Amino acid sequence: MDMQVLRERAGLSRAEVAFRLAISETSVRNWEAGRTEPTMTPKKYLDALRLFKCTPEELAAASEKSINQRHKRKPGRPRRFPENSVNSSPPVNQVTQVNQVTDSPSFHFNEVGY
Repeated sequence: MDMQVLRERAGLSRAEVAFRLAISETSVRNWEAGRTEPTMTPKKYLDALRLFKCTPEELAAASEKSINQRHKRKPGRPRRFPENSVNSSPPVNQVTQVNQVTDSPSFHFNEVGY
């Protein structure tokens, strides 16, 4: 059960949840879409448990399921990697040029005539 199912099971609309918890309807929508997790004061947390008629475990599981559904890759969809990801780095066995470093610096002095 995800956050939307939890809300619907309680017979509530998003607007009712938002009004009763004194939060924005956008927050409720974001919870259900898995974009954000519910974060609230202890009092609001208890109000949410009463409002959804659920246990703390059910609320946590519903939130987790909503988040996981959002981040699940659709079957058959190719995996994309950002440009700077690990997969865009050169192969491990490829040698890159290293500048030679000497132990002592060399100094060149020009003789100055007096």
